[in-house]
Amino acid sequence: MIYLDNAATTFPKPEQVINNTFDFAKNLGANPGRAAHKMSVATAKEVYGARENIAGLINAKDEMDIAFTKNCTEALNLGLFANVKEGFHVISSVFEHNSIMRVLEHYKKTRNITVTYLEPENDGVLNSDDVLPFIKKDTSLIALNHANNLIGTYNDIQSIGKLASEKGILFLVDAAQSIGKKQIDVQKMHIDLLCAPGHKSLFGLSGTGFIYYSKNANKEPMFRGGTGSFSNETIQPTIMPDMIEAGTVNFVGIKSVKEGIDFINETTIEKIENRENNLTKYILEEFAKIENVKLYTPKNTSLAGIVLFNIANKDCSEVAAILNEKYDIAVRSGLHCNPYGHKYLGTIDRGAVRASLSYFNTLDDADNFIKAVYEIAN
Repeated sequence: MIYLDNAATTFPKPEQVINNTFDFAKNLGANPGRAAHKMSVATAKEVYGARENIAGLINAKDEMDIAFTKNCTEALNLGLFANVKEGFHVISSVFEHNSIMRVLEHYKKTRNITVTYLEPENDGVLNSDDVLPFIKKDTSLIALNHANNLIGTYNDIQSIGKLASEKGILFLVDAAQSIGKKQIDVQKMHIDLLCAPGHKSLFGLSGTGFIYYSKNANKEPMFRGGTGSFSNETIQPTIMPDMIEAGTVNFVGIKSVKEGIDFINETTIEKIENRENNLTKYILEEFAKIENVKLYTPKNTSLAGIVLFNIANKDCSEVAAILNEKYDIAVRSGLHCNPYGHKYLGTIDRGAVRASLSYFNTLDDADNFIKAVYEIAN
């Protein structure tokens, strides 16, 4: 099968991720941080190594500012839970995933907050000039994706982060569609909260994610329980990452993230980004030549490997089904957990077809996909 659903989760994973992770699960895999025996200590070293890898990838000063989560959704909930205050104003965008959107809408009801959802220009990109006019005296947080999961455009996170820092506003970034394929520097970009999954472009297994907290960000646990530390106390520890990581972490999944980042470092983000970007632009160029194909992804210089489209007079689910059954190509149709984005694009009633690439897709994959869409459209 030609797999073009990498925005949901990447497939395949690098060989070293699979081999080294399953070797670890088979031969070690004891509970980290709960005992002093060799297997527990060895597992704890792998978990710490993953934390170090993430810190290096995003230029975090202290790896202990990173807490593991089960996915990006949990990470975003943690960041918003502790940093969206009663009655304050939040700036976000129409292209946010429901992992941000639904939380903010919930807090509008339960914490009496107000939210401004910014709309980008035709290139789908937000920068500091777009944000500045909407900052109010009570704006406490800017919550944006780095790259959106719908049309794959990158926001100018560095300029927005600089503005947020100058205004004393916390900055939360959803890096679900960018980490591992685009450089992220939490220092230069003035990011206070960075949330990401491990199973997408970090090439780890499902059930993995993390949240990074700057020293300015508020930290508050959503779960309480065993940590292997301060066990004589009945309150949750206040040190990081124990404060956030209640219970046994997914150490096998975390090992896979460590291996995935090793692969990224060996391959380089630049090479990964260039391959995905070139294939994406090639597909966009060829789709533009096909009659009856409507493209929603703009032809930007830098894209996150996503092509969103529809075929005239065909339901998006039908197109996805034909691609799957006749051509053995996996894509995703529907609303992609991004309702405001689809409203902005004018596709809320019909949805769209999303193809999303990874480093492991090839030119042959792209050509076969283009040929299939041409045949369906004609």
